[in-house]
Amino acid sequence: MKTIMRKNKMTILWVATILIVFTALSSIGVIAQISTAGTTSAYPNRPIVLVAPFPRGHVTDTECRRIAPLLAEALGQPVTVENWPGKSGTVALEKMKHVAPDGYTLIMHGIQGLAIAPHVMKVGYDPIVDFTPIILEFYKVGHLVLVAYPGLPVNSVQELIAYGKSNPGKLTAGSFGVATNVHLAMLQFNRLTGLTIPVAELTGANIMDEVAAGKVQLMVNFPPTVAPYAKSGKVKALAVTHGRAPLLPDVPTFEEAGLPGMDENTFRGWQGFLAPAGTPPEIVAKLNAEFWKIFQSLNDKDGKIIRHANSPEEFAAFLKAENARLGKFVKDEGIGLK
Repeated sequence: MKTIMRKNKMTILWVATILIVFTALSSIGVIAQISTAGTTSAYPNRPIVLVAPFPRGHVTDTECRRIAPLLAEALGQPVTVENWPGKSGTVALEKMKHVAPDGYTLIMHGIQGLAIAPHVMKVGYDPIVDFTPIILEFYKVGHLVLVAYPGLPVNSVQELIAYGKSNPGKLTAGSFGVATNVHLAMLQFNRLTGLTIPVAELTGANIMDEVAAGKVQLMVNFPPTVAPYAKSGKVKALAVTHGRAPLLPDVPTFEEAGLPGMDENTFRGWQGFLAPAGTPPEIVAKLNAEFWKIFQSLNDKDGKIIRHANSPEEFAAFLKAENARLGKFVKDEGIGLK
């Protein structure tokens, strides 16, 4: 009888212990949920970093610095721009993969690092898995400008082609790096003209300054970056793709310059904002809404920029489709990237 009573007491003690542990764990879970919900609802309560994956002088950096103060005003917290350049913009994405997914570090990136680089070079991230898309800022099939060092004795595309053929080895072009659309455009220029101009990655604080100083003689860049240099005579703007650019109305198109194949640029320009994978959906939704309000307020002079409201899910689907499209293009065309 005493043995049975002892066993019953032990059973009761075990049950009581289990109940206490279960209750404690449940309480911890509730507290954690409350804490997480509180943190999310209070977002943001400290400064935010907006990463530009290229150096100063790149159109992405310019756009980040245009957006940052508007985002700061919308969210009520400071937003600072940090440049994380290198390896065609892939260094920033490799670092971004390991950032805390709390909404306090965001990145603007586009076709280069998110849809071209993963198919032509070894990168330390998966563009589909490692990031949370917030919003696609714009989509564009538009202008790229071929610029030349002002000391180069050419003033047109045809003069450049003739100079390159009569002076082999004397021309070098610059780019933001392998797998960027400006690099691919220079490769396209080589194929169309029969030239073999090497394309080097520029890493200076402002890459347009390197063209202006003659460290490289040629580069393809975007109108907003080229315009102040061309208008001040620091570079020569020779031709532009996809019609005349509003910012450079006197610069002829490649078709007008006798090289229409440059307008067959498969690499559509687009860029958007992303956060690390695992960022809370409530934060992503809030950022999506605020970014779209900002985009609607922008007064872009380039009429080829297309902006439209899009959800994080729609941006994610777009990102997958672009990877499929460009992965196939790179493979089928054999564009010569290593």
